[in-house]
Amino acid sequence: MRSVISCGRVPLLCAVSLLALAPLTARAEQAGPQNAEAAAQAETSALDAPITVTARKREESIQTTPISITAFSGAGLEARGIQSTDRLAEVTPNLTLQNNPSFSGASNSASIYIRGVGQQDFVPTVEPGVGVYVDGVYVARSVGAILDLVDFERIEVLRGPQGTLFGRNTIGGAISVTTKSPGDTLSANGAVTYGTNNLIVGKATVNLPLGEKAALRVSGGYFGQDGYVTRTSDGKKLGDANRFAGRIALRLDPTETWRIDLGFDGTTARENGPAMSLIGINYGRTTDPNTPPFADINNIIANVVAGVGFFPCATPAAPLNLAVAGCYDNRYVLGPDKNAGTAPSYSNSDIWGIGLTNTFELSPDIKLKSITAYRRLLGNFARDGDGSPLTIAEFTDRIDQKQFSQEFQLLGKSFDGALEWILGAYYFRESGVNVNGLTFVISQFQSGGAFRNESLAAFGQGTLKLGSRIKLTAGLRYTRDNKAFHPDQFIIANRAAFLGPPFNSPIFDPGTRVLPNVEAKVHFGEVTPMVNLAWQASDTMMTYATWSRGFKSGGFSQRVFPPIIPGVTTPITDPVAAIPSFAPEKVDAFEAGFKFQTPDRLLTLNASAYYTDYKDLQVQVFTSVAPVFRNAGSATIKGFEAEAQLRPVHGLLIEGALGLTDASYDQIDLATTFIAKGNMFERVAKWTASAAVTYEWELPGGSTLRPHADWAYRSKFFNNTFNTPQIAQPGYSLFNASLGWTSSGGKYGLTATIKNIADKRFLMSGILVDAIQAFEGVYNRGREVSVTAAVKF
Repeated sequence: MRSVISCGRVPLLCAVSLLALAPLTARAEQAGPQNAEAAAQAETSALDAPITVTARKREESIQTTPISITAFSGAGLEARGIQSTDRLAEVTPNLTLQNNPSFSGASNSASIYIRGVGQQDFVPTVEPGVGVYVDGVYVARSVGAILDLVDFERIEVLRGPQGTLFGRNTIGGAISVTTKSPGDTLSANGAVTYGTNNLIVGKATVNLPLGEKAALRVSGGYFGQDGYVTRTSDGKKLGDANRFAGRIALRLDPTETWRIDLGFDGTTARENGPAMSLIGINYGRTTDPNTPPFADINNIIANVVAGVGFFPCATPAAPLNLAVAGCYDNRYVLGPDKNAGTAPSYSNSDIWGIGLTNTFELSPDIKLKSITAYRRLLGNFARDGDGSPLTIAEFTDRIDQKQFSQEFQLLGKSFDGALEWILGAYYFRESGVNVNGLTFVISQFQSGGAFRNESLAAFGQGTLKLGSRIKLTAGLRYTRDNKAFHPDQFIIANRAAFLGPPFNSPIFDPGTRVLPNVEAKVHFGEVTPMVNLAWQASDTMMTYATWSRGFKSGGFSQRVFPPIIPGVTTPITDPVAAIPSFAPEKVDAFEAGFKFQTPDRLLTLNASAYYTDYKDLQVQVFTSVAPVFRNAGSATIKGFEAEAQLRPVHGLLIEGALGLTDASYDQIDLATTFIAKGNMFERVAKWTASAAVTYEWELPGGSTLRPHADWAYRSKFFNNTFNTPQIAQPGYSLFNASLGWTSSGGKYGLTATIKNIADKRFLMSGILVDAIQAFEGVYNRGREVSVTAAVKF
């Protein structure tokens, strides 16, 4: 969604720029009262306001929290023109956050990586590597995890394992979202945006006090835009947006020591499916020699039907054969804005949740918090997997997922505040059904089944003051996971029996179970400790060092084909043991960093370096058409982040960030994974960088003009573990700009925004399904222009 410019040396320039700020630290520490007063006057911008975070389950300044963290206020994101969480990666080092279409066609599916750790698959039997939390509640599934930003207080991106306080599935980090609580003042605000491709965004919020001890806050939004990939068969626009989101929050204060926060949120989407386009066809080749090549099989059938021989109608040397009507060839490779598919394509979802937080002040130094939540996800998705009128690959997906969680936190201070501590207990239960319909050139079958996940944990953490400037923090968490999967997978039709062996084998007959019709269970128990030492070297500088451990839970391989039949296609005779499962993966992370800020906030400079020992990687192992997960590798990830803010004069804010993620496999089995030891991690760029300039100019009469420009860079990355060049994305730069006006008193606002100024295109995500032999991808939109009008009461 931005301009694309090659700039291989830019990260080095960024690093030099950040280092060039270092001499300013001496000047900042010598800043006199005049500078302090000027800087204090500059603290009027929502973009620049100091942020309080809760990364350690208690409110702290971001500058005194010894964690590598990037945080944004809701007003700050609004000022930057960010209206959904998938744009956070543009302003956060070492973060990948893509709206990545799932295998079966969900438009809103979050692919999140922090410091190289994330999630390869999006089925509910495989866990994410980065946890997403909304008001302290874990959001288990990636579908719907790209959040439209309506009435948010702040977003915190925590880098590195958060296994002690947040728990499992946070080995890369966590994204914590906090919504706005009801206030004591009657107020309302609204905004409307219109732009390119009929972009229509409407948001509104009303805050209503209900006496002295209660308040209600209601917010809602609509997000709509025409798609930008046109299906040539029916004119349907893929990649559209058509979503409604809303939230109701109620705050009650029954007593001076008891607070109740009750919230309900919901999102509904009715969309045409992801903006997929066919990039190319992998004629005559698959990564795994055991995989039947569907495109080639189709092309053999097409030649037989045409009476021209028993060989493929298209090859790498001759990729276009218009003489054969049913040939799957380059006639269907139409560029990033067209798709020749004819199969159903839709992405419909309904997501809602209710949360109840009770906070009790048991004494001036002890507080008890209870967080109870229930969430529900209903989704129906479909897409054409080959991008043509032919039936080579078509997918449908249905998911019905429910989750319940309960967390207790006891927070306190002891020994006259020398010790701050937290004790907690956590329970999580998830259940549901995820069923996939798959129609291939050789077969039609149902995949998926019923799943049940349960997790229990107990944790504690304490921070002890060792003198006036040193703090030692230590924590420990024990987690017990219980998981179950009951496959409901069977052959619906054999579409290639007429080809003879091996396609006419009885194992492909209709009704044959792809996996045994039994429930399999796995259990895991893990301990995740953390130790941190922080030193307040001066009033302006804090340094820290941390060791932590995290784990991502194990699970089951849900997508399997051809059938695994005990004693027939596998030597395993036990039906339960025949269902593929895998164990947790684990990390040990070491981090050291510093946080510097002058008293006048002229300069803020935060940096951290890390080293991660990554073990028991959950790697996709290809044994035939569908991959299974195994613990088949280990890796080392190292790098750093640096973020700076400079406020040289009143109203001017200059921001910069630089991140390095250097990930490499220490051990990987090439024979079973087809991943070379020297391959890059999927979806992970080695370098990320960003910069922004904002100036607030007060006009006569008290109104304000705010020009803003920003830039983001991401170096080359691959979209799969095989490092397939056809779906690789070279390094690129993104630019956008805006001009905002706010009336005196802030009641009215008007903002013009331009994204992707140079109108360039780049590959946001890419897919190679080996058996289908098709390279697919989602490209960004072209240049977009929009205008937003806002009002506050």
